[in-house]
Amino acid sequence: MAGAPEHLAVGRIVSPHGLRGEALVFLLSEEESRFAEGARLHLSPTPEGEGGMVEVTIEASRPHKGKRILKLDRFADRTMVERRVGWYLVVPYEAAEAERADDEFFLHALMGRDVRTADGRLLGQVTDILDSDGPPLLEFGQVGGGRRLLPFVKEFVAEVTDQAVVVTPPDGWEEI
Repeated sequence: MAGAPEHLAVGRIVSPHGLRGEALVFLLSEEESRFAEGARLHLSPTPEGEGGMVEVTIEASRPHKGKRILKLDRFADRTMVERRVGWYLVVPYEAAEAERADDEFFLHALMGRDVRTADGRLLGQVTDILDSDGPPLLEFGQVGGGRRLLPFVKEFVAEVTDQAVVVTPPDGWEEI
């Protein structure tokens, strides 16, 4: 894949959890084995692994309200986690690509794609994928200005193609 990044974000540190160096992590990957005890990842200030990386090993891992609580070997206390809030856990892109199934895609690959309704009407282009307490939110620029958000769930995202994200927003959503 031409222009592919060297690394791919699989998680983002959201906040410290407790006082003993545990981090609450928003997952950007559904591959559970990436977050198992003993797994090795890299910590980076960017989702592409630019700006310097540090290898980390997961010492403990457990689910928590749609996210994951990780104890990383580099974090001894809460203050160390606080310094890395917003940082990413990344893996080599080639390794992630090799594990990807044909019907799977990377969220970062949606950036810039058209957002269209099932009948083909253009609503805008993907500008960001935002984390929330629930599912990720698809942010896209509307034709004519403004930004819209739509939960990235099967009920509203009908299909993802190489060219577009096809959505079926709920009734009345476009009038809001």
